Amino acid sequence: MNNFIRNHSSNNSLLRICYFGIYNSEWGRSRIYIKGLKENGVEILECRDDSKGFLKYWRLFNKHAKIRSSYDFMIVGYPGHAVVWFAKLLSKKKVVFDALCTMEEGVLISRQQYKYLSIKALYIKFIDWLAVKCADIVLVESEEQRKYFENKFGKSDKYKVVYTGADDSVFYKDENIKKKEKFTVVFRGKFLPEAGVKYIIETAKLLEDQNVDFIIIGNGWLEDNLKFKISNLKLKNLELITENLSYDELRKKMLECHISLGQFEDHERLKRTIPHKCFETLALGLPYITARTEPIAEILKDGESVLFVNPADPKDLAEKILYLKNNYELAKKIGDNGYKIYQNKFTPHMLAQKMLSLITSYKK
Repeated sequence: MNNFIRNHSSNNSLLRICYFGIYNSEWGRSRIYIKGLKENGVEILECRDDSKGFLKYWRLFNKHAKIRSSYDFMIVGYPGHAVVWFAKLLSKKKVVFDALCTMEEGVLISRQQYKYLSIKALYIKFIDWLAVKCADIVLVESEEQRKYFENKFGKSDKYKVVYTGADDSVFYKDENIKKKEKFTVVFRGKFLPEAGVKYIIETAKLLEDQNVDFIIIGNGWLEDNLKFKISNLKLKNLELITENLSYDELRKKMLECHISLGQFEDHERLKRTIPHKCFETLALGLPYITARTEPIAEILKDGESVLFVNPADPKDLAEKILYLKNNYELAKKIGDNGYKIYQNKFTPHMLAQKMLSLITSYKK
């Protein structure tokens, strides 16, 4: 791989990448990809600023001026939709936009923050269009997402799928962490509409007398609604954790459980996304139960490396949880197979290799 990198470097030494934008380098895809690129011998020059308003552009301009002749290509980290046009203005190199998805999906479809034809909504749609127009390469989260981009912005070979993966320095197996004595399932994630946490709560009620405990770890938009629902059902087998846990605390909490839960709503967003928790679950070797969706089916097989349930169906979810509870060998197989898939495809090192191959071989 190092020979591959040197052959594509402008100064015949290690490849240098400017990682540009308003992203958080300790979170999500940017953390995973930066780690993986470094593991592949790439030098990362971070040029980031999260100031509000116009100030961030001025600071990014000044930071970039110091390194503008020192890198081989630029990656605009996620989220960075609003600064891709600026990156294109500043850089003479190939600009790679790590989109994941559109802003429209996150702000309008998922959170429903603005009316669909409001000025704000139209502005968000324009930012999406401009970001895709300005980028030389657009990285998306799934094959279904790639199809969506093609339908929305026009066919192009600039859309490339690089899965999100999980940071293996954070999420990893640990045989020293003992499972809870009582069979326990865990959900971790943001309380957004597509997560379908309300169905997990209803499932907990269905299994209240079946010796199954639930842990829900998260916070966000629907938190108050979910707290009310839990209180109204008077659940005795559910623990809700809404404070932000460190990565280490989260890993330990998840590993103490027997099953990890995904997303369960019948929601448009799930037609294209693979949540972080999916890859984290694979990295931990936990059996994964989630709603049946095309993106998850791209990477996992029902009954082999995942157990699918019908969307928005707490009864089906309850039945599948009991099925794994009473079939230890199947649960172990699903967890082990998921872990093997993660090791072979979704570590930071493996994802960065694919990213480098796509970027360096792409000709506009």
